[in-house]
Amino acid sequence: MNETYQEGSSLDLPQISVPIFPPYEWWDRLFAAVYLLVGYLFICVVISYEFERNLALFTIFYGVVVLAYLRQKKIHSPKESWFWFAVMLAVGVSYAFWSVLYLLQVLALLVVAAYWTLSASGRLLDAGRTSGWVLFDGWNAGILVPFCNFGCQVRVLFDRKTKEEDSEQTGSKFGGIALGVVLALPLLMIILPLLSRADAGFQYLTGNLADYITEHLLTIIVRMLFAVPVSLYLFGLIFGGIHGRNTDRIQVPVLEKMCRGIRVIPDTAVCTALFVICLVYCLFIGLQGQYLFSAFAGVRPEGLTYAQYARRGFFELCQIGVWNLVFTGCGGAFARTGQKQHKGLGFLTVFLSVLTLLLLVTAISKMGMYMDVYGLTVLRILPLIFMLWMGVVFVCIILRQRKEFPMVRICVMVGAFLFCLICVCPIEHWADMYNVWAWSKGLIV
Repeated sequence: MNETYQEGSSLDLPQISVPIFPPYEWWDRLFAAVYLLVGYLFICVVISYEFERNLALFTIFYGVVVLAYLRQKKIHSPKESWFWFAVMLAVGVSYAFWSVLYLLQVLALLVVAAYWTLSASGRLLDAGRTSGWVLFDGWNAGILVPFCNFGCQVRVLFDRKTKEEDSEQTGSKFGGIALGVVLALPLLMIILPLLSRADAGFQYLTGNLADYITEHLLTIIVRMLFAVPVSLYLFGLIFGGIHGRNTDRIQVPVLEKMCRGIRVIPDTAVCTALFVICLVYCLFIGLQGQYLFSAFAGVRPEGLTYAQYARRGFFELCQIGVWNLVFTGCGGAFARTGQKQHKGLGFLTVFLSVLTLLLLVTAISKMGMYMDVYGLTVLRILPLIFMLWMGVVFVCIILRQRKEFPMVRICVMVGAFLFCLICVCPIEHWADMYNVWAWSKGLIV
């Protein structure tokens, strides 16, 4: 149900109107036909035996199609979108060579591809840039825009007129030809096998094509059935981004008003909660100081093996870092006064961030001492990279108390860059090479 709010009403929100279907050209109709092929190829990739290689090729093909559509519509993509394009290629193409993340890397590729498409069309909430509204941008790219424009491909393909067909008959003819070719393909799958069996000369002319269609007709039909919704989804995303259709259902003024509305917890309550948490951490560090920091000196506590010392509390400290990130975020979001305006809240946020960095460095030192003895593995390297990213986040939180800068944008892009390094670099191969070298030198057991 669409609602509009009149100026001066109690809600005083921006007016949201029902989107009108935008005028489109015959190029839109051509790319609507191309996206049928994109959807079909995606299904072929998913069920193929050489999934890794085909996924890399499809990533390149998808990027080319999107860029070609944007170029034809004379849309200049924001500079930041090229960063996300590089991330998409790094995550997708590297999958053909090696991977240590497997399903997580495929899911990340799907998310980045949708986000890049919306970014390239300049429809991110903050003037086409990644911002503090990144989660809402992700919701727009992955869910709202493609599904709200789910039927656009059908309308573009089968509408009788484009905005240029009244004056430009050439464009109309080309669009009609492209649509006719697409519609003829499934009909040929039925007719060609019958004609080949009816005439030996025609069978010789078509070669094995008719036999292939006969043997795989059911498979092709099933692929098409799954390809159509994929095609509708992908075309809805790019068409909505290009024409701005259903891209403004989430609006920044509404989000800002909502953020102001959730500032309901008294500053004293927030400061007290953060103070108690910081006090517990100080008590923990004070009681376990010698145990925690012995790794800096390369000393293993008595009664513990290297494995026990490294693993005991390592993942708990990682979880503590994540929870502290949640605590600082909620403290800044729900307190009635902002962190910069309230000195006590700002001080406790910085202090909690410093304590978290200290705990993260302690966990890294413990794992580092363990790897010095037993070598490198992927499962030991990945948590270190994650903690490195968390360290960047908490450093940014500290710096932001003094200077205003796009913290969320920096943290998200740094995280994407580190994820790309994991995908692109043959970490497992390098770890094995290091272990062989270190073992030959007697450095590890």
